[in-house]
Amino acid sequence: MNDLNAVSLQLNSLTVYRSILEDATVSRFAHVLKSAQSGDAASFCEQYGAFLQSLSLANDSLDFTAHLEQLLRYDDNAFSRAAASGNTRESYPALKKAASFDLEAIASVASASASQLKNALLETSGGEHKELISRLPEYANLSPFFRVGVKASLNELESFYRRNGYGVFARFGAFRWDHSLIGIQNPDPVRLSNLKSYEYERGLVAANTRDFVEGRGGGNMLLYGDRGTGKSSTIKALANEYRANGLRIVEVTKECIPSFPAIMEQLRKVPLRFILFLDDLSFSTDDAAFSALKSVLEGGVVARPENCRIYATSNRRHLVKETFSERSVDVDDVNAGDTKQEKLSLYDRFDQTVNFFAPDQAQYLSIIRAIAQEKLLSVPQEELELGAVRWAIRAGGRSPRAAKQFVEWAVVQSRKGASILDE
Repeated sequence: MNDLNAVSLQLNSLTVYRSILEDATVSRFAHVLKSAQSGDAASFCEQYGAFLQSLSLANDSLDFTAHLEQLLRYDDNAFSRAAASGNTRESYPALKKAASFDLEAIASVASASASQLKNALLETSGGEHKELISRLPEYANLSPFFRVGVKASLNELESFYRRNGYGVFARFGAFRWDHSLIGIQNPDPVRLSNLKSYEYERGLVAANTRDFVEGRGGGNMLLYGDRGTGKSSTIKALANEYRANGLRIVEVTKECIPSFPAIMEQLRKVPLRFILFLDDLSFSTDDAAFSALKSVLEGGVVARPENCRIYATSNRRHLVKETFSERSVDVDDVNAGDTKQEKLSLYDRFDQTVNFFAPDQAQYLSIIRAIAQEKLLSVPQEELELGAVRWAIRAGGRSPRAAKQFVEWAVVQSRKGASILDE
């Protein structure tokens, strides 16, 4: 019982990592500790059951040490922020010492076994409900993280923060903005190796991204062209490729463009690099978001953060929808030419533009063959290509997206033993 009392005191004495006490599983473990020391078997069973349920839901397992390790890696605190930024000024040794104290305390928590908790309860309760208590399921302490010693664990965390950042930026590689940053649990896993053809266009985007990630500059980019040509997939694939190098992607809807200054200000001091991703961009006449984006690209009074770049995709080069009636000079617009140039000006604000145009038939069939080989689709080439051409006609045009959809459909047909030429 005295050992568990020390564990409870250490848990309550956390400083730098104190926010882990707010975690539901850790909070329930603290209640289990109190119940074990109080000798109240009914309370212990209730708290212990709630703890195991919370642990199983959090990790899909009953490994408590793995859960504690995850909390430490993704905690947002003064030490993790300083380590991530490489800031080793005068206050850093004190932060590191406090973090070391907390790790020692959490290691004690991690070493408390289910059997130890049960035995403490039976000792204080005089053995009441011994058979039931002894048969309660046990959680595991399998993670090697806490077995290597506090110093080694602290060095491992320090290295992790430097490579991955802190808090949500270490946990997630992709985010969306909805009044605040929201981590995306299951982002599109597309990689560059999954994308076929367009090597030149994709290479331009990759080179700019590499310059940005490696601190050589890199500019804001507009990828425009025909639908289904892989513009968005290229950006998402590059974000996945360079995540280990400190790149993160934030998807921003057109409606949230006026929030760009707030987004950039939040990201300015984060020691990572961010692509602010605007997908399928277009504006109507007098759209407030148009002026907001132009202002961001031009640069306002507040300096733009060096760790943020804007990547946009659009099916429209000039981004602003224009009607035939607008091409005639408006008798009420003294400077109609200036008005037209204003509508075309956003395109010029991007540092680089890359064109993704629909493939011709030879390129389209080359993409089909490459995807079919990757999918292990065994169909005579003549039949494959004839089916692909028919599919493109029904789909309203040739594109890498149509090629992917056709091959995936053809794989299903093949598994069913059906011909891909059957109407």
